[in-house]
Parts: sequence; structure tokens; C-alpha cells
Amino acid sequence: MARSHRTPRRQFAVIGAGMAGLACARTLQRAGHAVQVFEAAPEPGGRVATHLSPFGSFDTGAQYFTVRDARFTQALDTTAPDLVRRWSANAVRVLDEHGRVVEAAPPRRDAHWVAIPAMHRLPQRWAEPLQAASALHLGTRVTHIARDALVPARWQLHTQGLEGDQRVHAGFDRVILAVPASQARSLLLISELPSLAEALAAVDMAPCWTLMLAYPNASQPGLQTLGPQWNAARSTHHRVAWLARESSKPGREPVERWTVQASPLGRANTRTTMPAA
Repeated sequence: MARSHRTPRRQFAVIGAGMAGLACARTLQRAGHAVQVFEAAPEPGGRVATHLSPFGSFDTGAQYFTVRDARFTQALDTTAPDLVRRWSANAVRVLDEHGRVVEAAPPRRDAHWVAIPAMHRLPQRWAEPLQAASALHLGTRVTHIARDALVPARWQLHTQGLEGDQRVHAGFDRVILAVPASQARSLLLISELPSLAEALAAVDMAPCWTLMLAYPNASQPGLQTLGPQWNAARSTHHRVAWLARESSKPGREPVERWTVQASPLGRANTRTTMPAA
């Protein structure tokens, strides 16, 4: 009789419902494992985030993505062929410290792709199978990881909801952290797992400050646009790293809108000069 080599079904907890956490959870789910995903925010996506305003949407996190792996191509073709469109970034420019165009960036071999009608729709789509299986816990912050009180070989998670409600989720064979390194390290330290936390001590991450600008009066009869004739730019300014015309992305609202993202130095300066609230 042939012996089966099928991997035994395991219970996984995934902390974080950004693109990495969702991809991990979906892969485990398709492999036949039981998965529960915990996300502190009220919606999935992580840094693939969108802010909705009266003037239209702003992609406040990832501005676009590239497709360099055949497995990613297959995932998009299978799960979101109706959501992904190519963005003609119109020859990304490089600006000097005064905001003047100094050169056109070298042509990219990789196309710029975006989700429609906004970037957050892609993680929302990837989250749907998990939500259908009641395996996605939104607005649920993991506050502590500990050994299972009943089965010490397993793990349990202590969580807190948006309304302050607290629960314990137990019985996990493995716990996967798909959150920024600083958050993972803090959680591991609180959970008295210092050896795991130590591995993340050297990882340095900075927040991404994003400025959202809308010009509802920029569109005038007979004028195509009152803004620059390019749609995206990298900047050498000490406080600005990236600018993008949101309204130039496919499937977006027509109101002239720009997203400006700070440079690492600019983020540091902002943290030290912002007045207290």
C-alpha cells in the first residue's frame, strides 16, 4: 500500500492583514490548513491604503506596484483581472531641491500597475475568501502571545477590539507575524519572547508622511490641466521624495489631486518640528 505524504493540517494565526499577511493566509488556506488572521485596523491592506475624500481618493501608501514574478502574475490573473490596470506615469521626472525638473528618469522596464478604483481594492479582494470563511478578524489588536493554557505545545493570542472588548484565541500550532518590524518586536517583548525580539532590534523603519492636495477649480473650460505636464516625479529635495497626480491613474475621479510623500530626512525633521496637539 502506498504511504501518503500529505502534510498534516495545522492551525495558523497570522497577525497583520497587509498584502504579506493576506498572501500568506490565502496560501496556507489553499494548502488545506486552518487560518485565522488578526488585523488591528478596521479594514485590510496595511500600507496599501487609500483615503477617500469629497474630492476623490488618495493612495496614501503604496502608489503603484510592479509585476516581476510569474507567481504574482498568476495570482493577479486568477484573483483580480478586473481590478488591475496599467498606469502611464508619463515619464517620471526628477526634481531638484527647488522643485524644478532636472531630468527625466531612465525608462523603466517594469510597468506601473494600480488597482481600480483605488489601491485598497486589491487587498480587499484578497481578503474576501478569508472573510467568507470567518477567518479575518478586523479591528482586533493582538496584545499578547502566550503558550496555550490547555495544550502548552500550542499558542494562544490575547486580543482587544475597537470597543475595548478582550478575548483569547487558542489552539494555534504556529503564529506568523506579518507586521512592521518595530510592531513585531514590541509585541514579542511584551509577550516575554526576547530571543525572537532581539533578531528585529537592528531593523530601522521610518513612518511615511503623506500630504494630500486637491485642486477642485483646476479644471477650466478649454484647458486640459493647470498643473505640470507630467504625472509623477522623484525628488531630490531634502523633505520630499515622491509626487504623484492621483487623478492621472486609471479609474480615478477627474478632480486634480496630488499625493506628496516625504523623504526619510523630511520625516525626521517633521517629527522634531511638529507642534504638540
